[in-house]
Amino acid sequence: MHKSLLIFGIMFIMLFCTACVNRFAVQELNNNAKELLAAGKIDAAIARLESSIDLDESVYETHYNLAVAYIQAKEYDKALKSLEKVKELNPEFADLYHSIAVVNEELAYKIISGEDKKKEVSDKDKEDEQEEVKLSDDDKVKICEYLSNAVDNYNKYLTKKANAEDKDKVNEKIDSLNEQIKKYSKLEEKAE
Repeated sequence: MHKSLLIFGIMFIMLFCTACVNRFAVQELNNNAKELLAAGKIDAAIARLESSIDLDESVYETHYNLAVAYIQAKEYDKALKSLEKVKELNPEFADLYHSIAVVNEELAYKIISGEDKKKEVSDKDKEDEQEEVKLSDDDKVKICEYLSNAVDNYNKYLTKKANAEDKDKVNEKIDSLNEQIKKYSKLEEKAE
């Protein structure tokens, strides 16, 4: 009986120490990644954050920092996946909703600018590149969806962070996005 308690005690202490070491390593990797992001070394920051998640995937801050790095790298699908993990781990984290809104805005603007279509065009003749990108009905619907999601998430951000320092700026952003939604909704109606 004594041996069992001793073995159990040793195992518990080892597990506790391992958890502490992992938590310290995760925090160190997060801090290092923030420094790399500030220095513009996005790929290196992403690698550090992915390593940090390998050590402990339960730290919502790591997933959030990874999402921020993905946003800077313009890898919006990966950013959304990381933000979904943050929402799963800590749905009360207000900045999460601000970042989701930013990603949705960026996805809408990517369609509006024709960025994806320009890549397809760039493989063609140079004179074809000058051609203006036309928005399809599906593009307009998707733009409205992304912009509406952005508005919804900015509103969630303001709800969760009622005393946000950027409250006025976010409200202006919401008004601007609502105007764009009206614009693209009208374009969609005209096309029908």
